[in-house]
Amino acid sequence: MNYPWQQVNPKDFFTLRQVVPLSDQDVRILTTIYQPLIGNAAFTLYMNLKESIRSGSGWTEAKPLSELMTLLDIGIPELYQARIRLEGLGLLSVYKSKKDSDQFLFEIKPPLSAERFFNDHLMSLILFEKIGERMFNEIRQQFFSEKPKAEDYEEITKSFLDVYYFDIQKHNQLSVVEFDDNEFSSSMHSPVQMMSEQSDFDWTFFVEGLNHHFINKKSLTKEIRELIISIYEIYGVNELDMQKYVLESTDIETSNIDQEKLPQIVQRDFHKKQARQVQIQDKVTGSIQEEQSVKSGRKTQLKQKGFNNQEIEIILHAQEVKPIEYLKSIKNQKGGFVSSNETWVIKELVEQSSLSTSVINILINYVLIGKNAPVLEKSLALKVANDWAQNDINSPEDALQKVKQLYAESKSDRQSKQRSGSNRSNSQKYVRKETLPDWATEENVGEEIDAKKQEEFRQRLERIRNRSKGGDS
Repeated sequence: MNYPWQQVNPKDFFTLRQVVPLSDQDVRILTTIYQPLIGNAAFTLYMNLKESIRSGSGWTEAKPLSELMTLLDIGIPELYQARIRLEGLGLLSVYKSKKDSDQFLFEIKPPLSAERFFNDHLMSLILFEKIGERMFNEIRQQFFSEKPKAEDYEEITKSFLDVYYFDIQKHNQLSVVEFDDNEFSSSMHSPVQMMSEQSDFDWTFFVEGLNHHFINKKSLTKEIRELIISIYEIYGVNELDMQKYVLESTDIETSNIDQEKLPQIVQRDFHKKQARQVQIQDKVTGSIQEEQSVKSGRKTQLKQKGFNNQEIEIILHAQEVKPIEYLKSIKNQKGGFVSSNETWVIKELVEQSSLSTSVINILINYVLIGKNAPVLEKSLALKVANDWAQNDINSPEDALQKVKQLYAESKSDRQSKQRSGSNRSNSQKYVRKETLPDWATEENVGEEIDAKKQEEFRQRLERIRNRSKGGDS
């Protein structure tokens, strides 16, 4: 199963950029209005990025994503989900370097003002559905007081020429401010504007259906069109039903559409038919839940096969990591480094053998940790790979079961040899019956793993898995 966050690497680097500094009012809007929509993880991510920019330049040095994961105490899927939630609501723009595939630019965007937010039909509708009418009205009242009446005031504002005059002698000294065309765009685009460009709403069919009615086509302003798109996307109202709702909300005398009445009619009708609120979720939520469900089912399956919790973690980890990353994790834990020869060994195993990447990971684990070999030697690795391929080792649990079997047979063989050796004289010729393949009993690497080594083996695996979740440094 491919998940969208699998292309995200903890070792990727990101640089932060902030075009417009956030005001206290922006933070208040984020906390009160946006947080219910984006969730705690995305809110914490945004605030963490905001606090990272302290210099007047508006930039930060490049940092690895693993630092963010450590600070927020979340994994790759949760970080990706938080990031795209910010992107979807116009709070973050992400750029990938054209030169270095592991370099990214995160541009922090300020939230919409309270006035723009509540005038944005998409934003206000999804907030209404998320928190309900009572809380929605309470939040809106926090930002809007009763407007003063224009007739109660008389304007005394001075004009430009009342305040300023031109010094002709210095007029030619004025310089023109030049802007860098290569600067990233900092213009504010609300989500409904972007959604309007991508929506598949059939405007031709919709408008033609209004031709024989009393609606003034001029009343289909840009703002009304954005409102219709918002209703279409949130409530799933098709073009035919939308015609009916628009007719109901049109003023008979003016033939204009009432933009306040239209969403109220739709909401009333929707909630009358369905006693529930619209669920606003990002598209990654389902993938995360699916992955968790798959993992849960996989754990149950492995338990039924007799594997303990530690062995299950080894198997699951082997399924999640690419062989080269798996090799790097083990070498880092052992205080070593990956040589160019080892990289070629991994490349040959992946390209030439019929083994899956998860089985290759168990092979790497067996050679470097089980046999405590300092390097992944080509001859030994290929011997093991050939033996496993010929014995149809197709899954990481098959590979781990094979390793356990080899250790058991090796121990039994040594015990048998010791008993036989005590009963024969020095002149007797001892012929050992070979019960294991050469790669499993080679003199340098076939030592029995005693209780102490097994404990070291367990602790090392645990450190490798924890380091991988947080990103190798």
